[in-house]
Amino acid sequence: MRRPTASDEGLGMIEIIIGMILLAIIAVAILPALWQGIQYSSQQAATATATRELNSVIEGIRENPDCGNALDFDVDDATGTELRVRTSLGGNLACQASLLKDGDARFTTSSGALPALASDWARWENGIAQYASTPFFVENGDVVTYTFDIETDSAPVRFSGEAAARSTATGVSLPCW
Repeated sequence: MRRPTASDEGLGMIEIIIGMILLAIIAVAILPALWQGIQYSSQQAATATATRELNSVIEGIRENPDCGNALDFDVDDATGTELRVRTSLGGNLACQASLLKDGDARFTTSSGALPALASDWARWENGIAQYASTPFFVENGDVVTYTFDIETDSAPVRFSGEAAARSTATGVSLPCW
């Protein structure tokens, strides 16, 4: 009978169990770091998505209402949620308004008086939120400042800025409001 040599022995049960224990220890050490990386990646993706979506809202505030062609601004001072603009443009673009409130953004245009019910205005975006107690819109002369958050899966993304009139203000709001 031939005696087995060292190369014929293979792995014994003890070696397999020790190998599995070592593999489990390494997995337990690595998994939290992998999980944090996945969560961070998810937060970054949510923030990037919110930023892309809200670029349209920011451009809309600058262009719709067309603050650059404004002859008169009006911000609802009681709530700071509504911005109305009478522009130097004609037709349906003469009167424009934006509303940021209750999780969404809305917009409307008209050649005459703006629709009274904001629920009749076109929806722009969802997920809009007020930043603390700061009004969405604040009027200061021929400049409108806007501040708001967009809700994401991770944390809100804050947007703020201002839009200024390039036209000479007349202070006449008729026929818009």
